[in-house]
Amino acid sequence: EAFRKLEAQGLLVSEPRRGVRVAPLDRETLVEVTGMRAALETLGLRRAGPHFSGEDIAAARRALTAGEASREIAALERANQQFHRAIVTPCRMPRLLATIDDLHRSSARLLFATWRELDWRERSNEEHRAILARIEAGEIEAAAILLERHILEAGEALAGFLTER
Repeated sequence: EAFRKLEAQGLLVSEPRRGVRVAPLDRETLVEVTGMRAALETLGLRRAGPHFSGEDIAAARRALTAGEASREIAALERANQQFHRAIVTPCRMPRLLATIDDLHRSSARLLFATWRELDWRERSNEEHRAILARIEAGEIEAAAILLERHILEAGEALAGFLTER
């Protein structure tokens, strides 16, 4: 069952009479995952707009602060996922949120594999701050546009790195 779940998330590949192996890091998968994340997270953010509470904003702010303070990739990725989750959770769409969580798990291993080479951390923090500022100002559409660009450009940078390798 665990193997089936990991395979459904794109983390494992099962081959008849050969067993199970870790899925390769490839450009096509990355482009697919980041495109899906951009579409689904912006949908979640747009739907969350009317439902944001002070606690939702505080949760996003805590995740942003944790990301800025982190010095290890595991803590950085955890804070990144918490930030992205915090800004879509108020959408009240549990299936959408579950799908986004699966996509984050799939893309996290790509970040782990490339984070030192790309030096993306400060840019990501700046973009998170800008997205949160738009949400706090009630400018949800502007926040959604920034979020989409944030996800797609990070994906493009990772895809470029994988192509070079």
